[in-house]
Amino acid sequence: VLTKPAFADLYRGAPDVDEVIAHERGGMATWVQTVRNLKKRRFDAAILLPRSFSAAFLAWSVRIPRRIGYADGARTKLLTETPAPLDRRHRVYHYHHLLSALGQPPAVTAPRIELPQDARDWAEEKLPDGPWIGFNPGATYGAAKQWFPDRFIELGRKLSRRGKLVVVGGPAEAELGEKVAKGIGGTCIAGKTSVMQLSAAIARCSLFVTNDTGPMHVADAVGAPMVAIFGPTDWIVTPPFGKSHTIVRHEIECSPCLKRTCPLGHHDCMKKVPVDQVLKACEERLP
Repeated sequence: VLTKPAFADLYRGAPDVDEVIAHERGGMATWVQTVRNLKKRRFDAAILLPRSFSAAFLAWSVRIPRRIGYADGARTKLLTETPAPLDRRHRVYHYHHLLSALGQPPAVTAPRIELPQDARDWAEEKLPDGPWIGFNPGATYGAAKQWFPDRFIELGRKLSRRGKLVVVGGPAEAELGEKVAKGIGGTCIAGKTSVMQLSAAIARCSLFVTNDTGPMHVADAVGAPMVAIFGPTDWIVTPPFGKSHTIVRHEIECSPCLKRTCPLGHHDCMKKVPVDQVLKACEERLP
């Protein structure tokens, strides 16, 4: 798997991945060095999951004989095989469909991460005893994907009798995490973890409440019971893939719009998701 350095350890924890190559985007010198290094590997085929031009251009520059991906604009000419796209369904199936170009693909299975012992030890030290309920109030993609901090706080206060509370997130969400943690009287580890420490912390949660974000998919891969709040994003294409989750959303004609900010200015896809609706879903998921 070729991926960004930030995600490399996650893929190393995937039991079916043999090797991970971390690729840092940079200037021309970095690009040339990456191409040289990949050429030495003499790959037979590349499965291009992103629909970006840059992914196709990299595979073309490396001269990988078979470059398999979905056709999309200028990148199409850089691909050797372009399977017909599927209808609207989970993205896992779209990615899996690309493998059909190589023959009969393996069965689709739920994502799984195997956590290293040092990450487990860290999580046990930071989050002792339990049970723990995790909150992920941020969303890197944009504000439109975020349920409101005051509602996370209200929800956390109502759930505090059911367990200890922890707030997670990346470095960009540290301030938001501290605000929510202070409001609910919980522990904040937002911006204070490696990706595997974050994964191990989520794995310790009896329930994880989240927006549609990367940690949502991490929770899916470690098997944490989850309530996921969806607004402008597609609850059919990008939800958790496993079975231990509940999606909470408000049915509205303009969703999914997939925008970073609400183009209509009202943000009703999130505003009309009340605390009690999320609370009910949480109580049904809690043991």
